[in-house]
This record gives sequence, structure tokens and C-alpha cells, in this order.
Amino acid sequence: MAPLHDAAVAFGRKGLESLCRLRSNNNTHLRSISSRVIVANNIHVAKLNANLTRASAPLTHLPIITNHTRCYSSSTINFGTNQTESISNDQTITANKGGDKGIFAKIWDRYSFQGQQKRIILGERLFRSVQYRANDPRWYTEGRIPFEFRPRHAMTTMHIWFLHKRLLIDTVDPHLALLVQEELFDILWNDTRARIRAEGVNELTVNKHLKDVQQLTFLHLTHYDHAFQEFANDDGKRFEELAGAIWIHVLNRDEEAYNDQLKRLAAYVEYQYVNLMHGVPDEYFWEGRVPWGDIPVFTDMKDNDGKALDDPVTEVEGLESLPEPWVKTLTDAGSPYYWNTDTNTTSWKKPTL
Repeated sequence: MAPLHDAAVAFGRKGLESLCRLRSNNNTHLRSISSRVIVANNIHVAKLNANLTRASAPLTHLPIITNHTRCYSSSTINFGTNQTESISNDQTITANKGGDKGIFAKIWDRYSFQGQQKRIILGERLFRSVQYRANDPRWYTEGRIPFEFRPRHAMTTMHIWFLHKRLLIDTVDPHLALLVQEELFDILWNDTRARIRAEGVNELTVNKHLKDVQQLTFLHLTHYDHAFQEFANDDGKRFEELAGAIWIHVLNRDEEAYNDQLKRLAAYVEYQYVNLMHGVPDEYFWEGRVPWGDIPVFTDMKDNDGKALDDPVTEVEGLESLPEPWVKTLTDAGSPYYWNTDTNTTSWKKPTL
């Protein structure tokens, strides 16, 4: 087996073993992002409420405040850089950097009609952007990624992870960013349920399959977290860890995977991470416009013996080529239909080229 492929296997196993140890030490189970964000926000609201109560005390009794930082990860809730935490003798007060929001403003964001409408629209726009990029036919033709449920879902969750990381560092409206992240994952699970139904599984087993996919999804996301956190200052090891994550989750541990293919996909993850974290302007992102940049060039790829690969297939079973601006989407029941993103019209019949 070629060196990079060996490294992908080794680092992939090492990363998953460390994640399993982390889970066993904490004695926790994988849960959805939505529930963890809700719990975290409830804690924040309770602490802010305690702060409001303590504010009526005499000024001389106020505690000394020191600054720490807090952020959220797709694996656990850790300390980071997007929110500040003030610690007193017996209570903790959290405040956002990008404009402190009071408890009533946060309640308005979560429960008001306007607040819900805003985050639903933005969450839908961001998810459709992910869906459009992940379903690009070039991944499955020139890129030689298998057009199967797990690889296609992994391509979707890869791009969800990029948006997830961007929302965590948001300074425009950190509280609303967490609500949008919750909405984004809710949309992902609804879409996943529809895709599971489209595979023709028994309706009684849909929720079981969804739970299995959620567990695989969080392993995928935490694998990327591990690569960028554990090897933040080691480009070589981080690159190999990313190659291992792609080999496990996107290529489904294919022993015949090409090193050249792994390198190009790992380089894409590195590039896209920098692009989303530092390249996309806030005004674009908060309108749901994500300039993903270019898909990797898969031409002139070589096999693990250094021989040029045959020309990629142009037609893949189940992969449909549609005229712009039509896209294929699914109903909640898993039935396909076609949507014109310009005119907002839909059709049950496949549009012709």
C-alpha cells in the first residue's frame, strides 16, 4: 500500500480511537447539535437572569471579574474565542463579543415570528448552498467518488461542517448564529430522513436508520475537529489526518482508493476551511450567499503505481444532469421533484436539456 494511503489508515484509526476514548471517559452519547445548543442557551439565559437579580446588590458587593473564552464544537462544548465568560465567586455570567444581547433580545430572537422567520430563511439558504455544491456531478464523475448514499451524505456533511465552524466564530450576532446553526442541523436531519425514504427502506425502520446516520455524521464532524485542533501547528500531520477522515467517511474505507485522489480532496478541505473562516465577507454570509470557490481539478490523476488513470465516466447510474437552473429535490416522503431556482416553479417531470 502506498505511503499516504498507509498514513490515512493509521491516522484514521488513531483519530477514531481517541474519539472513542473521549466518549467513554465522559460517559456520554452522541447527540444532535440542536439539543446541545438548546441546553447551552438555556444555561446562558439562566446565568444572565441571575446576573439581573444580582445587579440590585450594592456596588461594593460586586465580584471581581476575570476574562475567559468559550466556544462550541461539533464534538463537545469547549472553551474557544467567540464568546467571553466572566467568572465570579459562585456564579458565571456570559456575554457575546459582537454586541451584548440582553435576555429579552435573546427571547425575541428565539420565539418571535420575525426571529424564527429570519433564521429559517437563512438556514434554508445556507443548506441549499451546501446541497448544490455537494451534489455537483463532477465529484462523482471526474472525482470518482462513489454515487452511493454514504459518500453523498458525507459530501453534504463535509460542507455543513464548514458552515458550522463559520457560525461558531461569528461576531456579527453570535446568539443568532447559534440559532441558525440549530436550524441548519434540523434541516439536515429532515433532508436525511427524506433521502433515507428515497432509498426504499421500510417506513418502520426510517428513524433507526436516521439515528445510525446521525452517529456516523458526528463521527465525521469530530474527525475534522480533531484534525484541526490536535494538529493546528503541524501541517503535515493535519493533512494526513484529513486524508484519513476522507478515506473513512467519503470513500468508505475503499482499499483501492488512489493517493492522488485523497491528496486533492484533503487539499480541498484545507482550502475551504480557510475560505469560510477568513475569506467570505460577513454581509455575504448573512445573506446566505456562500462563494465556495473551485472544485478540485481531477484531470491527469494517477493510480498508486504512478500510471495515468483512464478517462472518467461521464454517466453514473442515478446521477441526473439537469439544465440550469433546475435542481432535483425530495419531498418529505422521499419522492423526487424538480425545482427551478430562478422562477421558483416546480415540476414532477424531469426538465429536458
